[in-house]
Amino acid sequence: MTDTITHPAPEASAPQPSRNERFQFTTAVRQQRPARILLDGPPGAGTTYTSLALATSIGKRVAVIDTQRGRVSAYADTFPFDACPPLSYYSPETLVTALAHCADQRYDTVVVSTASPFWSGAGGVREQADRASKRASSGSTWSGWREVRPIEQNMLDALLGYPGHVVATVRDKLDYVSEVDESGRVHRRIVGLAPVAREGMEYDFDLVATMDHTHTLVVVKAPTDDLSGAVETKPGARFAARITDWLSQGEPFEPPFDLAAEALQPDLTFEELGDLMHRVRLRQAEGHPLLLPTGVGITLGAHITKRGNELRRD
Repeated sequence: MTDTITHPAPEASAPQPSRNERFQFTTAVRQQRPARILLDGPPGAGTTYTSLALATSIGKRVAVIDTQRGRVSAYADTFPFDACPPLSYYSPETLVTALAHCADQRYDTVVVSTASPFWSGAGGVREQADRASKRASSGSTWSGWREVRPIEQNMLDALLGYPGHVVATVRDKLDYVSEVDESGRVHRRIVGLAPVAREGMEYDFDLVATMDHTHTLVVVKAPTDDLSGAVETKPGARFAARITDWLSQGEPFEPPFDLAAEALQPDLTFEELGDLMHRVRLRQAEGHPLLLPTGVGITLGAHITKRGNELRRD
């Protein structure tokens, strides 16, 4: 799998269902959903180790998307997982393609360690926004971000739309504090500040936790009272069991692999694409990472939109 694949951003319009839509309200039923876990912390906090401990306890087949120059391999003797070759170019399209390969191979859990370079690394969102600003006639930063925001959102849609569990880690912006011990000696300690990621990203995840240099995890957002505010030192299988208990409640989750297979059929009409988009939206599967025959990844919704626009132009 290459790490330099790119593709155009999805167009805004999409095939629409031919029938009139109505809002029909029914009694809500608890549905199972894959885990969406976000961990942040400073260097040495143990986010990579913890992400693997949680992922391998929650899911059976684990894939790791490695942006740490192969450092995740240090845990290969501790946890069972598969890893793609370490990435060196971190465009949003690269993450979408990596997720599409994971979905195509039916990994039920994906670890992204770490997701921060897709914002701040080579080819990441910030670098692309800077390039777009320089290309703009006005040269304004706002113009660059207006061009890149849809690409960034498509990446987030693929991450959150993955048909299995996702555990992502993000780095923290760092600061140093001085502390005096009982002997009067001064020590400097690294502390984490804001995560290096899209602002507000934590709203899209079910469970968000921060870690510190003592390997202590503090849950800052959780779906249940049992998990909310939980504090765990060196969290592992026991903490993962609490998450699994919540995940197992409700009607079973059905990954939209059937819709993805249908979307790859070459002879769909514009009307058929509209009907497919309607069913994709009902299943909330627009962000499902789809692997194209060319080996490029794209979200299911963006693929249907692209094909519909192509038919409209013909």
